[in-house]
Amino acid sequence: LKLSGLLFVVFIRRSPCFAMHGVRVFRRGFAGFGTPQTHRIFPAIKRHCELIVEEAKGSEVWTVDGKRYLDATSGIGVVSTGHCHPTVVKAVQAQAAKAVHVQQSCYYGSAMKELIDRLVPVVPKGLDSFFFCNSGAEANEGALRLARQATKKDTVIAFLGGYHGRTSGTLAITSSGVGYRGERAGPLPAGTAWARYPYEHAGVTGEMAMESLDMLLLQQAKASEVAAVIIEPVLGEGGYVVPPLGFMRQLREWCDRHEILLIADEVQCGFGRTGKMWAVEHTDVVPDILVSAKGIASGYPLAMVASRPELTSRQQVGCMGGTYGGNAVACAAAIATLDVFEQENVLENVRQRGAQLMDGLRSMGPEASKMVSDVRGLGLMVAIEFDIKVVGRGFASAVAGDCFDREMLVLPTGHRETLRIIPALTVGESEIIEILAKLEPSIAAAFASRAAAAE
Repeated sequence: LKLSGLLFVVFIRRSPCFAMHGVRVFRRGFAGFGTPQTHRIFPAIKRHCELIVEEAKGSEVWTVDGKRYLDATSGIGVVSTGHCHPTVVKAVQAQAAKAVHVQQSCYYGSAMKELIDRLVPVVPKGLDSFFFCNSGAEANEGALRLARQATKKDTVIAFLGGYHGRTSGTLAITSSGVGYRGERAGPLPAGTAWARYPYEHAGVTGEMAMESLDMLLLQQAKASEVAAVIIEPVLGEGGYVVPPLGFMRQLREWCDRHEILLIADEVQCGFGRTGKMWAVEHTDVVPDILVSAKGIASGYPLAMVASRPELTSRQQVGCMGGTYGGNAVACAAAIATLDVFEQENVLENVRQRGAQLMDGLRSMGPEASKMVSDVRGLGLMVAIEFDIKVVGRGFASAVAGDCFDREMLVLPTGHRETLRIIPALTVGESEIIEILAKLEPSIAAAFASRAAAAE
């Protein structure tokens, strides 16, 4: 195809490492597939679309040719205060002029110290011992290591549908999709036992999930062998699933009863995304270990593990660390992010805009709502699940494709035809209106297109 420079639509099957039940997934861009590209990026990196973005501000991005898109992905929940928030930009510029790389194994950094002082009142009570690294996967690796070394046990219980990263250790506890492993990820670490995540819309109740934990101790591992349970308080890549009321409290009690640590992986659902600083706050549960990343620094690479000092003091010196962990510029961005939260009352905005978004999704007209089986979420971590019996496989991607045509970016998630809507936490009322105005006709158009193709 010789259409370089033109925006057009093409549907392809993903390469085998991303194939999911033969579903066609859209990718759109400036050049046809098969046309030589100027970049040298690994093709194994999956990508929503082939746009080349040059500039971004708030909830908007602009391509190299000046085309504007409304961004309802926020970099998969990363740019929490929006693209290039002026407070964050100013803090980053100032820190870059003072010190960029203050290596944590060489000396202390003032930016990291200030960030810790700011985080202590924010994290759940008692979790005032911190480890900083670069990504959610690395932070989850650190949490697993801490749990195993603190308890001198090896087994970790993970939930089906959970996503915790692409490193070998985190792949071993990830089950949201086989595509994350690729065709040959190699032998993964042993020591994972599996429980069912309470996904009520899919028929798995909280009682069933708790029963699976009890059965696990009879079939997969003894309680005396289990170091920790790791859970996303709101399931992310598995479909944006909110556990039923009371489940997290039951899980906390179950862990206490069996002397098992509880790790809350809040990489995607934490740091204000759900309308509270941490998703566990909706349930009044305090985990033993808290993991955060993504939105913690408004787009700069920073991740955090927080735990109790009596646990972290059991580790040997030297077993935790990392070259770029707690980077001074990233810490400055995180401090500025907390400033924005306070100055702009971000959590209240999340609650208001989340309610506006959920109300709008539930009030769509029949041309769109007849395909919807569930609208769910907390704050601005919102999902719309389509009735697979009505729409068939691949429909969520088709809707995302139609949204793309309407100059809006939105992402599918999970394996049950679900679309996630995760704008910046600073998103405005008018932008939520725009999201709804583009999404509703996209749903109707995607279904009409399928119906016409079937005739």
